[in-house]
Amino acid sequence: MPIVIAAAGLMPGTGPICGGGYGCVWNVRAATLLPEESRMEIEMSPPDRARFDAHVARTDVRIGLTGIAAIDLLPFMALLGTVGIALRRLGGSGADTLERALPWLRRASQAAIVWMLAGPVHQSALETWLSPGMPSGFRIITTILLAPIAGGLLIAFAAYAAIWAVEAALKARRDLDRFV
Repeated sequence: MPIVIAAAGLMPGTGPICGGGYGCVWNVRAATLLPEESRMEIEMSPPDRARFDAHVARTDVRIGLTGIAAIDLLPFMALLGTVGIALRRLGGSGADTLERALPWLRRASQAAIVWMLAGPVHQSALETWLSPGMPSGFRIITTILLAPIAGGLLIAFAAYAAIWAVEAALKARRDLDRFV
């Protein structure tokens, strides 16, 4: 995952272009990182596009893009890692596999919550960091779109609540076993 984070900053906006009988080639276009209206503003004017490309080609901007990519990718990496460890615990042998997996599942749901909340922070930081290369110049841009994150947050909170309920039930069962 660190390689992915570094590549995201070193080659911003990289994506495949396929078709035309030539197979697929990788194209680096940092303007694809911007919202549609900003991208169109840059694409319509060759001088604006040249200014934007020159801004993105600077070393300090690329290092900043690597840090901004980490805002989004690190919580995702934590989510994948904790789910993997939880699955490994569940696949183990013994009677207490669920008890060993639940803390990791709780951490996974917390990582999912952080990942969903990191999305708007990532997008705002990205647009603000790239704004000096745009025709309007430097601006602090705040991008919070609730529709993309609301569903993910609801699922993450539901998973957290379900894990909490299972942990509470297991604790109650242990308490009853000690009592009886």
